[in-house]
Amino acid sequence: MLLPTLSRRAFAAAAASLLAAAPPTRRAVALSNEEALKLEAWSRTAEGTLLPSGVRVIDVLEGTGPTPSKGERVYIHYKIYSKAFDSGEPVDASYFRTRPVDFVLGSPGAPLERASTAPPMPAVLAGVDLGVAGMREGGWRRLVVPASLAYGDDGLRTKSSRQIKPGESAFVDVRLMDGGSGRCDAILRGQGMRKSVSCERGKP
Repeated sequence: MLLPTLSRRAFAAAAASLLAAAPPTRRAVALSNEEALKLEAWSRTAEGTLLPSGVRVIDVLEGTGPTPSKGERVYIHYKIYSKAFDSGEPVDASYFRTRPVDFVLGSPGAPLERASTAPPMPAVLAGVDLGVAGMREGGWRRLVVPASLAYGDDGLRTKSSRQIKPGESAFVDVRLMDGGSGRCDAILRGQGMRKSVSCERGKP
């Protein structure tokens, strides 16, 4: 399991101070907008952990669900930014498709299911695959992915003006929606629903 630079106790204390009077929650889906904004602000200057691969991992919130193993299917929501996190509109995001994307952990380059109108991202980035490893379901993690594990010398161009330039790192905001509980798998694959942002019946 990937460990953050801070111990769990120190991480909890930092989160608590950020949330002031409100008790810190460990479930990303339960965050209020105010709490999420405070954690986002904290994460922009957090050092995180530099993996041997060169991917920098910043654990914003640790989930409480299962931790997927290599070979298991995972569902994530993501936003990809150029230059820095929260730098305007994301270059690409799963929210554009109104559903999390799924892939088999440990298989970078595997095609992702996507809507025909979505910006091109034909495969899970190697850096995202490495960065998701060790997360617990419900967790929120931010990844600084070097170009060699992101879009390389090609970069990422979309129909809009947003892009990752050739040789640029990608700043990827990830939330692990299903890491083994089957909540997204049951709705999006088992029941064949094409759209579900939350992977919950009766909710968007």
